[in-house]
Amino acid sequence: GIKSSILNWINGEDGSTTTSSTSSIKTLSMVEIYDMRARDIKRRLARQHGYGADELVKMIDKKDLVNALAFEEHKAEQKEQERMKRIALRRGIITALVCVILVMFKGLLVHAFEVASINFVVYTDKKKYEWSRCRELGSIKALFGLFLTVFVNSLQLWLSVSVLLSWVMKSEYFFPVPHIPIRPAALLASASGAGASGAGPLGQYGLNVGPMAISWLFRFVNGRIEQFMGKALLDAQKHVRKQQKAARKEEERKEEEILRKERKAARRARRAERELRKQQAAATSSKNVDDDSHGKETPKAYNDNASSCGSGTDDKEKVMNPQQSSKEKQNHQEQQILPEKHEKTPQPTTNMDLNFTGMDELD
Repeated sequence: GIKSSILNWINGEDGSTTTSSTSSIKTLSMVEIYDMRARDIKRRLARQHGYGADELVKMIDKKDLVNALAFEEHKAEQKEQERMKRIALRRGIITALVCVILVMFKGLLVHAFEVASINFVVYTDKKKYEWSRCRELGSIKALFGLFLTVFVNSLQLWLSVSVLLSWVMKSEYFFPVPHIPIRPAALLASASGAGASGAGPLGQYGLNVGPMAISWLFRFVNGRIEQFMGKALLDAQKHVRKQQKAARKEEERKEEEILRKERKAARRARRAERELRKQQAAATSSKNVDDDSHGKETPKAYNDNASSCGSGTDDKEKVMNPQQSSKEKQNHQEQQILPEKHEKTPQPTTNMDLNFTGMDELD
C-alpha cells in the first residue's frame, strides 16, 4: 500500500531485487581477499556476484580471481554508499517537512497537548474520587469494577495510539486489530450489476472498520461496568446509612438512660436535702422548748426551798388535812407533764417545706 511504499522510499529501497540483494552483502577488504583460498573466492563470485561456471573456468590464476572479487566488492561497496546517501537525503527531507509542519501548526499542537493534559487530569481525579468512595463505603464489588474500567480504558488508549501511529510506521507492539475492509467502489459496482471486476482499480481500496468495531465494543463494556459500579456503590451506601441510623438510635438510647439516671440522682439529692432541713428544724424547735422549760424550773426550785423552810408547819397541815395534800401532789404531777406535751406538739410546716413537697410531686 501507500504506507509501505513511503517507508520503503525512506529506507532507500526502490523495490528492485538488485538493490535488495546488494544491500545485504558484506563487502571484504583486500587483505581479507588475499587470505582466502581460490575455491572460496570462486564460490563467493558465483553465489553473491552472479559469475557463471564458464567465466570461473577461464580464471586459472589466483591473481585473476583476486582482482575479479576485489572489483565486485568495490562495486558493491559503492552501491551501498550511494544507498546510504539516498537514505540520509530522504530522511533529511522528511525531517524538514516535519519541522515545517510543527512550526506551521504549533498553536494547534499546543492546544491538542493542553486538551490531552486536561483530560488526563480529569480522568485521574475521577478515578481518585471513585477509589476514595469505594474505600469509604467498603464495597469490594465497586473496587473490582474500578479495576476493570481502568483496564478497559488502557486498552482503548492502546488502540487509539496504534491506529494513529499505523499511518506512519509499523510495529509489532500495535494493538492486534482485525482486518475488516469495506470497499465502496466494489459495493457500488455490485449494486449496479457490474460485479467485482467492474469496480476497476478503485475496488482495491477500502476502509478498515475493525478499529471502529473494537472501540465501540470497548465503550459498550465500559458503560456496563460503570452501571455495575453505580449499583454496588448505591447498595453499599444504603447499608452504611442503616448502620449509622442504628448507631444513632443506640447512642440516643444511652443518652436518655444517662439523663434518667441523672434525674433520679437529683431527686434523691433533693429528698436528702429536704430530710436534712426537716431534721435541723426539729432540732432547733426542741432546743427552744428545752430553753423554755429550763426558765420555768427556776422559780419552782425557789418555791421548793421556801416550802422546805416551813416544813414543820406543812407537815402539821398535811396531817390535819390529808385531802388537800393529795390535791397538791396531783397539781405538781400535771406541771411536770405539761413540758413533755409541749415537746411532742407538731411544728407548723414552713413555705420552703411546702415548695419542696410540690417539687417532689411534680417529679
